[in-house]
Amino acid sequence: MSSLNQFVAFHRSIRRYFKGYGGWGAVFGSPIFLISLAVTGVSYSNWIEAKWVSKSFDMIPSLLGFSLGTYAILFSLMTGRLKRALKAVKNSQGVNYLEEINATFFHFIFVQILCLMWAFLFDGSAVYDTARFMVSYYSGSMTIFRVAMLTGSFTGYLLLVYSFLLMLAAALAVYRIASITDPADG
Repeated sequence: MSSLNQFVAFHRSIRRYFKGYGGWGAVFGSPIFLISLAVTGVSYSNWIEAKWVSKSFDMIPSLLGFSLGTYAILFSLMTGRLKRALKAVKNSQGVNYLEEINATFFHFIFVQILCLMWAFLFDGSAVYDTARFMVSYYSGSMTIFRVAMLTGSFTGYLLLVYSFLLMLAAALAVYRIASITDPADG
């Protein structure tokens, strides 16, 4: 498979997941995201001083391993009958429950990976080195860097809090599975 085909297939898969999850409205309108935003704002000392980076490196790999394991176990233990039952029930957007649950778990994992990647990039020094170099050409470069750093740090801490709170959404998805009945059962 050529590189272009791999990127096209990757893009299609991400688009399918995002549609199943509900799109940007489902992300930004979810109570979990809004609580994460509030917690991030209130916990400003964690992102002003970038304490979240080490917390991300400590927490996310373990959380990611647990998430991937749960995801794999959940979908490997699902029987054909349960999968058919989940496909038969649709949410208000017309997405079947199997796709919705799959997208919920994938979102949980995707945000964790995004958080870890954000921490890797934030922890690097290329942007800081560039800003220090630019000081001799533009005296305001360090101010611009500081604003960019605070914005990036806020975003990173938001991703960390959001990925942690998404455990609740994943648990609720499993809970919903237990409450769904097969339409064939009447």
